[in-house]
Amino acid sequence: MRGPSLGWRRIMPGGVADAFERVVVINLSRRSERFERFSRRLEGKWPFRPPRRFEAVDGLEIAPPAGWSHSPGAWGCLQSHRAVLDSAIADGISSLLVMEDDAYPVEDFPELASHFLRAVPEDWDCLMLGAEHLLPPEAVVPGVVRCTASIRCHAYAVRGKIMPMLSAFWQVNRSDHCDLVLCSLMRSYKFYAADPLLIGQDEGMSDIQPTHYPVRFFTKRRGPT
Repeated sequence: MRGPSLGWRRIMPGGVADAFERVVVINLSRRSERFERFSRRLEGKWPFRPPRRFEAVDGLEIAPPAGWSHSPGAWGCLQSHRAVLDSAIADGISSLLVMEDDAYPVEDFPELASHFLRAVPEDWDCLMLGAEHLLPPEAVVPGVVRCTASIRCHAYAVRGKIMPMLSAFWQVNRSDHCDLVLCSLMRSYKFYAADPLLIGQDEGMSDIQPTHYPVRFFTKRRGPT
């Protein structure tokens, strides 16, 4: 279920505003305050199309399948990301930027994002604006690395051939978190990340597990601004 778009837009030179055909933020209906905070964080420093709110699947309202060993929130998260992707595929969207409502961009995000998109190889299948590298990524060019084993789904973009494949993997998955499924495709597709990472996760209570986290960027090179 789609909600309204944010009512603002900042356009940068060089076509960055149209880098992704659709931009979506996933938000639970019972967590409206998180969407409001998300909107305030991006105000005045967002270079892409305005994010559309996409109503998350609430893991507390659906029953996980047999064999699911993680929290109901993790199952809802997986189904939310799959629903966003399937909606984009059904609408013929060629490139999609997905964020969760705790996405927390660095202060100089517009300039750094513009540099990253100019520098990233043209053969990309997935871009990780935020991530946690489980294994060291491979250096590509200044500001860009290739992911080898990276998780987190709070800020990523997909396009082209990986979209139906990722949807299929998420559809059959009954055991792993959505980001681990995404990570499993990194050997077969071109995943690139900004270096340092450009979007972290805001502080607050997790919807996946009952834990309150501080602002996290999952990198030693950059902290919250």
